[in-house]
Amino acid sequence: MQHSTLHSNFPFRSILSLRLLIEYWERNIAQGAVPDFVKGMMDYLDTAPELRLPIEDFSIVEKHKTFINFLMTAVMPPANQDTERIAAILPFQFTSVYSTRAFDRTLDMKRIEEMVTTNFPDNHMTLGKTVKACLLILEKFYGVKMDNDKPILFTLRNPESGLDRVYKVEISHQFCDIVCNTTPTPIEKHVLKFLMEKIYDVDLWLQYIHPEDYEFHGFIEMRLIDVTEQEMLSSIKYDLLKKDAVVNEASFSAIQHKLRSLFNIPEMKLGIAYMDPSNNIILNNSSASGCWRSLAERPTDDKPCEDYTGSVYERSWIEKRYVTVENLKEYPFPSKIEESLLANGINNILLAPLIEEGETIGMLELATPTAGKLNPVSAHKVENVLPMFTAAVKRVKEEMSTEVRALIQEECTAIHSSVQWRFFEAGVKLMNLRRRDEKALMDEIVFKDVYPLFGLSDVRNSSIERSAAIQKDFQQNLKLAKDLLQKIYEQKKLPLVEEVIFKTEEQQQKINRGLASGDESNVIEFLKTEIHPLIQHFEEDAELKKHIVRYRAHLDPVFGVVYKRRKAFEEDLALINKTIGDHLDEAEVSAQEMFPHYFEKYKTDGVEFTLYVGSSLVKGRAFDTFYLKNFHLWQLVTMVEIYRKMEALKPKLKNNLDITQLMLVYDQPISIRFRADEKRFDVDGAYDIRYEIVKKRIDKAHVKTTGERLTQPGKIAVVYNQAKVEDEYRRYFHYLAGKKLITGDIEELELEELPGANGLRALRITLTDEQKEPALQKDDLLKDIEDALRLH
Repeated sequence: MQHSTLHSNFPFRSILSLRLLIEYWERNIAQGAVPDFVKGMMDYLDTAPELRLPIEDFSIVEKHKTFINFLMTAVMPPANQDTERIAAILPFQFTSVYSTRAFDRTLDMKRIEEMVTTNFPDNHMTLGKTVKACLLILEKFYGVKMDNDKPILFTLRNPESGLDRVYKVEISHQFCDIVCNTTPTPIEKHVLKFLMEKIYDVDLWLQYIHPEDYEFHGFIEMRLIDVTEQEMLSSIKYDLLKKDAVVNEASFSAIQHKLRSLFNIPEMKLGIAYMDPSNNIILNNSSASGCWRSLAERPTDDKPCEDYTGSVYERSWIEKRYVTVENLKEYPFPSKIEESLLANGINNILLAPLIEEGETIGMLELATPTAGKLNPVSAHKVENVLPMFTAAVKRVKEEMSTEVRALIQEECTAIHSSVQWRFFEAGVKLMNLRRRDEKALMDEIVFKDVYPLFGLSDVRNSSIERSAAIQKDFQQNLKLAKDLLQKIYEQKKLPLVEEVIFKTEEQQQKINRGLASGDESNVIEFLKTEIHPLIQHFEEDAELKKHIVRYRAHLDPVFGVVYKRRKAFEEDLALINKTIGDHLDEAEVSAQEMFPHYFEKYKTDGVEFTLYVGSSLVKGRAFDTFYLKNFHLWQLVTMVEIYRKMEALKPKLKNNLDITQLMLVYDQPISIRFRADEKRFDVDGAYDIRYEIVKKRIDKAHVKTTGERLTQPGKIAVVYNQAKVEDEYRRYFHYLAGKKLITGDIEELELEELPGANGLRALRITLTDEQKEPALQKDDLLKDIEDALRLH
């Protein structure tokens, strides 16, 4: 928008005239519309003919003030002197001819420039007046009706309270006439359209409407209508649309000021309490600015009060309705919250819940130190802006969550959903600390007294199978290369080719003896640096080209060597890992329904998984041994199901691969700590480290009496060191046998001593090979588990 260079003076000449008002009275007298005694005013006018003429000397107004006041009763009834804010002023000038007492109490016309803020661009009052004058001239002399519908608003600040009142200014030009001193210059239609597009470019307007050609005679009626409530609500809504509406100090203060003006309470305080429903934590912005904090939070406290039980807040929160306490000192059974409010100098409070999709996500707080200022009737004033406050808090909640999760991602990478609440707490604290100290560190995350469960489904002899696949690929690759080199030598008889054939035979002999450490990289290096460059040298030879093409057809396009058997093994391994991993993820859903817990899995040559469960991992929920037994049986059933899925998968595999399975039952609670450097959980403390040692070594364990590997295909080994574990699992085996999932006798085994772990025992069961018996369905797995536990 282009602003005008217009000076502060209105460019058109304004002259006071009562002619149109007098003519109004004369018409009414002639029509008999007024009492007979009013006719005497005509006699007065005969003695004061100067009142019918333009009045440039205001002493005439003073001389005939009483009579002029009577004439003005046609404009404003005397009975409304104290209620309606009306003034008669010189056209487009703030010189008052007449005004009501209510108007005079509201606005001093002599100080209007300093008292009033308008909604004109840059508060340029003269600009607005000039535009309106030009529009009136267009309407009268050019027959063009161009409404400028934008209302004129005056904002007045009370110097004592500091609060604002907003008034809509209604202007009547009924008693104002425009006099043209010359013949109006024609203005083309396209120019008029262009002028309306540049409504505030007054310099442009005055090129077509010359101020010296026009005068405004008469007076203008100006009426002020209080629209403070509508405008403050509208302005607050607009403020709340801004990105940082409730967290930016300046924005928050502006909203508070407008609410104070809306309620006409200068000492009123605004607060916002925000609770993350999933975490049940009060989250107030404790940044240095101090804005957007609950009014129940004491500024001197290290953290806000989080115990809202039994408070007025809890009542409003749960019942999802306005709650007003007119006098907190008289509030029965005050909680810690009411005590905090009183300590903060608050005696009167109005709470309004902020509701998003049926859930309370925050609380709008309005409070005063004076009892009774806010009451149940006050609530309707904020009802219209509550959705905007809700949207603003929701936006902050999302942005805060994003910021906290970014911090968690930076500090901890991805975190399992079951423990996100604890990281979120630490993340919020770190976010607030970072605003004051860039080097602040996240709190250590420790969970005490949790029970670990460990399981492993490993591909049997995977290293041997992989090595065999690589060996066969290299044997084929070297044979193909040797055959090609011999064909080249037969044609070219080059000594260098014969020397490379000799080296190829040496590599063949080494690979045929077995694949030792370093052989894989040596063979690949030999193929890519000696054989392939040599072959490339003869690529354009017409006789040799077909042999070279046939050789290259056997090579993998990505790796450039024969990769057939290795690729088949890796594809089988990936399919096995995916099958096991997908089943664990599916089973994990039902396990979370039993009791929330931490779960992680790792894919190598098979899948191992660790699960931690206990009260400290969950907020506000107790854990007991019944849940632990549920998890023990769930883990066992899950591993049985993995075996059955693996048996069903075997026909799809290119290699004859089996899995072995084991479980570690550790019946004592441990502590786990999040290791920021490794971005993962680990056991905490010297005592608990034994569990981690056992977990890492048992897959290599051997049976003490026979020397065989503990883990065997078609079986599940349960490793333990407590006698009561054996009793518990024998009951579970009885249950699984009843379901025809296991067969044969239960093997009771003692394990050879492992470094750092001795005295370990194991139970081993054999799984049924038949697939006819349906596996346990996900929907009734939990029911079966609970039934099994109740039977015993």
